[in-house]
Amino acid sequence: MNIQNPQADATDALKVQFDRLKIAYASETYPTLQTRLERLSKLDSMIAGNQEAIIEALDTDFGCRARSETVLAEIIGTRGAIHYAKKKLRGWMQPRRRGTSFWSLPAKSYALAQPLGVVGIMAPWNYSFNLSLAPIVAALAAGNRVMLSMSEETPTLCSLVQRLIAESFEADLVEVVQGGAVVSPAFAQLPFDHLLFTGSTRVGRLVAQAAAANLTPVTLELGGKSPAIVAADYDIAEAATRISWGKTFNAGQTCIAPDYAFVPAAERDRFAAAVLAKFAKSFSGVEDPDLTAIVAERFYNRLNELVAEAQSKGATILRVDGQEPRAVDGVFKFPLTVVLDPPRDSALMQEEIFGPILPVLTYDSLDEVVEYVSAGERPLSLYAFTKDQDVIARLQRDTVSGSFGVNETLMQFVQEDLAFGGVGASGQGAYHGNEGFDTFSHVKSVFVQRGFGSFTGLKLLHPPYGRLSQRVLKMMQG
Repeated sequence: MNIQNPQADATDALKVQFDRLKIAYASETYPTLQTRLERLSKLDSMIAGNQEAIIEALDTDFGCRARSETVLAEIIGTRGAIHYAKKKLRGWMQPRRRGTSFWSLPAKSYALAQPLGVVGIMAPWNYSFNLSLAPIVAALAAGNRVMLSMSEETPTLCSLVQRLIAESFEADLVEVVQGGAVVSPAFAQLPFDHLLFTGSTRVGRLVAQAAAANLTPVTLELGGKSPAIVAADYDIAEAATRISWGKTFNAGQTCIAPDYAFVPAAERDRFAAAVLAKFAKSFSGVEDPDLTAIVAERFYNRLNELVAEAQSKGATILRVDGQEPRAVDGVFKFPLTVVLDPPRDSALMQEEIFGPILPVLTYDSLDEVVEYVSAGERPLSLYAFTKDQDVIARLQRDTVSGSFGVNETLMQFVQEDLAFGGVGASGQGAYHGNEGFDTFSHVKSVFVQRGFGSFTGLKLLHPPYGRLSQRVLKMMQG
């Protein structure tokens, strides 16, 4: 009897790919600056020459993906990371001077970034191109070989990226596989030199557990409930406009999207009306091609269930007149939905929403807001809408989040010189820019002894420990 074991088969296939990369790394443990720049340039040319194919693939996978959102988030964002890395790479690769203690002089100390070897990247579906390729930028800049596992929710894009990578690079530099229930667990169990995972907190825990068996260091880019806090001094309509944009970009399927809003109690209704007015101005209706679809039916159903449960517990549901969720021919559209005063124990307020639903909570004092936010898991982002520097300082000081945005949403992610990462349940580690280079490097400490002839200060402390040694030890203590 031939009994098949899909898990074992997946593990064996991945192991073959991994071993090929490992052998290639051993033959080139420290790629030159020129080699790394050439690889980044190839990646940039690959994207520039296939922009339309990338846009079409994502539109197919989502059922409807706003073209401008794909260009901005996937194309421009990824190419921006490449251009920044190419500009800064020479400096990142230079030895980094470090101080040397007086008693070790005339020695010198420095740190040198060294490629780790073969690194793994597990990408999600929501920004499948950028969150696959941007980590590859950092990994290649740092001199590594890469295995990429892409989400099974975006199979068209995955097939395209597999082909483009195979056409652009040698097979032993970057390998691309499609994840899934069988492949992803096997992928996480490979003995990578580093593993970066982007996705849910639940799956992130499983990935960390799998990686721990090999002592593989992990970077976890997760999520959480990122609040948008509108202070009393800030224009309520302007705050609503900016929060609405952040909540509807990619249909709210963004890990750093504002998850819920906190507004002064007296401004609740005006804020809700302004949020919906912005949606009505931006989109002609759920059929508008500029409104990205929910990627899969089960996610669409979950959003409907979150709203229904909150309503059953007394929350008020608001939408633009005539705009309701709609599923037609496998395309799942969901209009911006405002939920007033949802109970704290509702699923809507316990889970990351990951869709265009905006709960609105009210407060009378900033103390209430700080207490509420601090009582929950630490979010990936926090947004403060205020011009009051004391309020900004208070929220920065008294809340903990992966990033902090003032008077805007989402844009901290596209600043290449800002590290991107979570804290606590929203993630660990970071990448982007210099931090991304270091994430995929071993920053090796180097100490170089230099003496006058054969003499060094350290020899004063060699045994036998006589009177001179004791005097030196006493002097070292100050």
